[in-house]
Amino acid sequence: MPRSRRDVVRSALPAAASERVDQAAAILRRRPKVDPAGWTTPELAAYLMAPKAGLVAPRRAGHEAVRLTNALDGTLPVEAVLLARTVADAAPPVGTEISSTLLQIVDRYLPDTLLAYRDSGSAAATVQGHRLIVEQLRLLHQVTADVLRAEAEHDDHGLVLQQAFLSEKFEKASNGLDLGAPSRVGIEPLGRVIPPTEPRGLASSSLTTHHRLDVVRRPTAVFSPDEASDGMLRGRLALPANLHVTLGAVYEKHTGAIGFATATSKRWQAKRRQRGFGASQLDVAIRLPLREIRRFVVHVSAKPTGRSCEIVLFLTEGATNTAELPTSLIRRPGATTTVIASGHDTSDGLFVRNESMVYGSLRAACTAFDYRRVTWLSDDTPAI
Repeated sequence: MPRSRRDVVRSALPAAASERVDQAAAILRRRPKVDPAGWTTPELAAYLMAPKAGLVAPRRAGHEAVRLTNALDGTLPVEAVLLARTVADAAPPVGTEISSTLLQIVDRYLPDTLLAYRDSGSAAATVQGHRLIVEQLRLLHQVTADVLRAEAEHDDHGLVLQQAFLSEKFEKASNGLDLGAPSRVGIEPLGRVIPPTEPRGLASSSLTTHHRLDVVRRPTAVFSPDEASDGMLRGRLALPANLHVTLGAVYEKHTGAIGFATATSKRWQAKRRQRGFGASQLDVAIRLPLREIRRFVVHVSAKPTGRSCEIVLFLTEGATNTAELPTSLIRRPGATTTVIASGHDTSDGLFVRNESMVYGSLRAACTAFDYRRVTWLSDDTPAI
């Protein structure tokens, strides 16, 4: 049997040199480095825990649609943003089997619809453009719900019908907006009217006034309007003591202006708590003028140390609306800023989501969520 080139090289070298060849080969087989920008903390944690010589850990299906939705957050109608993210939420957690129909929805039809909107240029910003993208996403949301229902009921015939409908509806050329070359799917009139989706109906946690929002299984909630509210949203980050972080928020007002709020875990801005347990807790707090805000993100930044820790963001509005958003602070190069939460002003109240997405800087996070009208002094310092 002919010997491989590697075996020939090894036989011609001393044992020590041969061992070094094996070590070099193992290094070359290691997984390539990735840019974790936009990864969720569970995805990045799974990647970091995987064997160093293993493959890149898979990401959750629909992550490209999530990236596109966030990148269009400032231009899409709010209903379109909520619908697109809700459709992407239908994807199961990483490592869980997903049907071919659902995979096509979150990895093909939804991203292509968003690309069609993005690539249509100035037409997207018109009333007609907004109407068409909302109608198409309403339809996709309805079909996704029907697919999930058919899967839960093991209705194979229903799945075949939904797949046939998707192929017919979403693989036609556009007769609506000017979509440009990259898109396969057109935004077109649907021929039937789908009623507006109430934001409360899109929230995964809606039965109580206190919500615990998990980034994978129950990420969203709606804060009902509270007559007793003073119009301020209060955020409190609970973290281990002696951890140096900056908690902040970036928000867009109804006027279009971009604003910032920040606080640090330094002694004069944070509150140390001792609740009778073994470890003491540090609280960092910010306040947002909710009545002025159209949308926002809450983020936390820390210097890279190589050690992750668990933290919790508590949001409170008025006397009844509260939410806790557990997440991880990864603290690694390329992942020093975590966007913990996002919020949108809707007709039903404040729509809150646990994002738990990592970025290399505040500037990268702002760009990813379409806060672009900002002048930067450095990657983590806006001019305000």
